[in-house]
Amino acid sequence: MDKLCKNVEVLARSTGEYLKNEQAKLNKKDIELKGARDYVTYIDKEAEKILVKGLKELFPVAGFLTEEETVDYVETEYTWIIDPLDGTTNYIHGDTTYAVSVALRHKQEIVLGVVYDPITDQMYSATTPGNAKQNNKILDVSTHNTINNAYLGCGIPYVLDTKGELVLQNAMKHFRSCSFRIKGAAAIEICYVAAGVTDAYFHSGLSAWDVAAGTFILKCAGGKSTDFSGGNNYLFGRELVASNGFIHNEIMDHIIEVS
Repeated sequence: MDKLCKNVEVLARSTGEYLKNEQAKLNKKDIELKGARDYVTYIDKEAEKILVKGLKELFPVAGFLTEEETVDYVETEYTWIIDPLDGTTNYIHGDTTYAVSVALRHKQEIVLGVVYDPITDQMYSATTPGNAKQNNKILDVSTHNTINNAYLGCGIPYVLDTKGELVLQNAMKHFRSCSFRIKGAAAIEICYVAAGVTDAYFHSGLSAWDVAAGTFILKCAGGKSTDFSGGNNYLFGRELVASNGFIHNEIMDHIIEVS
């Protein structure tokens, strides 16, 4: 698995270079709108094709679950869960926080995660607990254990339902006691928690390809991920609280409050 992970890192890096090069050439006419504030371009689709082709060569027996659906989903023992361009809205506006996200799922468990930020050249990866890395440096979550003075990441979903709106309202109550940041790319923001940059990250309305790699990397770095009810349905449940573990319960009690 470690050898496979190294090969996936190479593929993610080359895909990231493609994204970085194409961003400068992007025209407004190339942008499609899938829904409110939900964009896609030919670049997303082409990047996904690059990933799918490369991953098929690396591990032919695995199937795919992809955001842009350039390949059909077929249930298999192993499944690649990929987001070729996490942070498309940032990307099409010329902003710099976006990433390539690749996870491998074996039956019901993620066993490999790679997230690559081509702008900062930061490669996050993991295959087993204790070996989560950022550019070959072992990752450790922060040890901050209270919401006071916490450094928190969050996101605003494309469709803000009642539950998501309540979470944001709860967060507003803590604007004076802690710091909030919205980067607009969930995969990277989860990796920031794994790297100890932020203490926690929460978001509703996410899809499996947004969180599969990042939450596995966080787990391997010693962190914790749950859905808004405190359960494990964060991969497909469209709700995520990702934290260093120490601050998790306080985030659930004071910001999520929707169980």
